[in-house]
Amino acid sequence: MLPNLTQQFNIGNIVSLASYLYRSNFKRFSRLSLFAHLWLIVPIYGWAKFYAFAGLISRLAFSEINGEPESSKVAKIQIKKRFWQFLITAILVILICLLQFFLFYIAISIIAGIIYGILATVFGAISQPINKANPFENTIFRIIIIPIAIAIYSSPLWFYSRFFITDLPLAIEDDTNSIGAIKRSRQLSKGLTWRIIAIILVSFVITLPIQILGWLIYSIGFNILIRLISLFLSGTWANENKMFISILPLMISILINGTILMPFWQSIKSVVYYDIICCREGFDLKIRDRTIELTSDWNK
Repeated sequence: MLPNLTQQFNIGNIVSLASYLYRSNFKRFSRLSLFAHLWLIVPIYGWAKFYAFAGLISRLAFSEINGEPESSKVAKIQIKKRFWQFLITAILVILICLLQFFLFYIAISIIAGIIYGILATVFGAISQPINKANPFENTIFRIIIIPIAIAIYSSPLWFYSRFFITDLPLAIEDDTNSIGAIKRSRQLSKGLTWRIIAIILVSFVITLPIQILGWLIYSIGFNILIRLISLFLSGTWANENKMFISILPLMISILINGTILMPFWQSIKSVVYYDIICCREGFDLKIRDRTIELTSDWNK
């Protein structure tokens, strides 16, 4: 029995459908992802190409879910119309998230100071001064700082969740610019922050083995380079220039990781965007019916 079409996919269905899109289009999506990451070498224009390729993958994934698959050639024509908008949108999202984090950090630091002052006065903790070498010896300091630290370190994910699908409206919807895409993302994700965070965390856990593999490649490649340079040049030179030597294996690791993972994340975004507009705007419920069946078959 199919679930109610007015209900959202559960997180498992979202990840499963994204995985299906990723696997069934792996060759095409990974090729686009490779080009995107190679363009990162070129400042500004290359960065714009990177985000445009990301938007292209999102559009292609969405067209698959929507039941109206596009060729890469046709999709590129649409993406090209807003080429620079993708870079501008990415920069604006980064700046907005940084500003929000900065303001949150200041506010929560002030609140923490006030709370500590009140508790220290009430419970006489002033008689137990904070040891600068080990401030965690102070009980009230520990009680305050641990939740504060958790809030600070998790807040970037909270802020970013409101902009998680920003590139989808830009890649798919008509008459949209950077500001419009940001507003659209905030509007669609309103009230779904925890859900989107959960999707991001589950997706991160799924991709963790690939990320670990990428860092293993970096570590092995770095050690091999060090030994080869020590063998043909000198061990002293190799030890003094470890940072310079590490650049090549690091770039290879980033390229492999990025090429493999970008299509998966763009597929996740596409499914989340599709799911939200179906539930909130009644978008193409017939196609949603077919999509649920497809997801059910994939889960078997």
